[in-house]
Amino acid sequence: MDASRTHTASVWRMWLFNPFHFLAGGRALAWGLACIVLTAWLGGAFEYRYTGVLSFQLLTPAPIWLAITQGLAAWAVPSVLLYLGGRQLSRSRVRAIDVFGTQALARAPGLLMALVVVSPPFRDLTSSLIYQGTSQFTIAQFSALIAVATVMVLLLVWIVLLMYRGFAVSCNVAGGWAIAVFVVAIALGEVATGATGHYLQGAITPRTVASAPVQSEQHHLAERLATRVLLGHEQGRFEALGPEEATGDFRRGFTEESQRRSHQTIRQLFGAFEGLDFVETRSTEDQPHLLIHRFKGRYGAASGPLEVRVVLDLEGKLAGLWIKPWQDQML
Repeated sequence: MDASRTHTASVWRMWLFNPFHFLAGGRALAWGLACIVLTAWLGGAFEYRYTGVLSFQLLTPAPIWLAITQGLAAWAVPSVLLYLGGRQLSRSRVRAIDVFGTQALARAPGLLMALVVVSPPFRDLTSSLIYQGTSQFTIAQFSALIAVATVMVLLLVWIVLLMYRGFAVSCNVAGGWAIAVFVVAIALGEVATGATGHYLQGAITPRTVASAPVQSEQHHLAERLATRVLLGHEQGRFEALGPEEATGDFRRGFTEESQRRSHQTIRQLFGAFEGLDFVETRSTEDQPHLLIHRFKGRYGAASGPLEVRVVLDLEGKLAGLWIKPWQDQML
């Protein structure tokens, strides 16, 4: 009985810390790529993307294909470097399929990271951190933050251990030089992957350049639309907007579920919506067909005003609606 339990525990340890004993080559590559794509898709749905080999961060909204591309780059770039380094170090024959396969499978724990960051409790915690800071955290929130941080660090350590083990196994290398090559490959991969993601992000979402404030009576329409939506949320109405009220792109993202989720977060942090005070209207050089109307939003439990930013096109259709901490200079 004890021998059976020992054997079972040994098999589990092997699966957790040396899965390459069971899966290698093409099978490891297939399973690893499936985990990488699923991780990137799940994270990208909530604006979390890889910004490096190991960095998985909350960023600005972007298409799912960009999240998947960055996830694949976080695997492919260090794999290429480790393959080249392994060929120089190893006295054995190094196969690309083995290196790329083990490195893909090594990233499987990233799926657990994605499940953590997209979970409602984690998103509530990060929203509180962004809008309130740690100065207003309760003991329970601090404890949760520390627990989540510990889990994320352990998952990162697990991935790094698997990546090194995969490199050592696929290239048949060990010792100081192997560790040095591994560290250099991860460092260079982190920089290269981050630069690639930054370039792609910039290519699809050019930086908004604010012009001088403009005069427009359109802000009255923007105020009516935003007030109707936000007061409706307070009354439990999360309704879709019609094609005469909002652009197609905005309506596709402004679902009942997204409205409900956003309202719950804002209500929890700042209390009930009370009203809007108009501040200014701006246009942008890169999108002159849109007007940005900035309001100071009054919320019952907020220590100060929030910015309610309403974007309308030239036909008066809603193209954007954001609620964020107020800053005098538009960012």
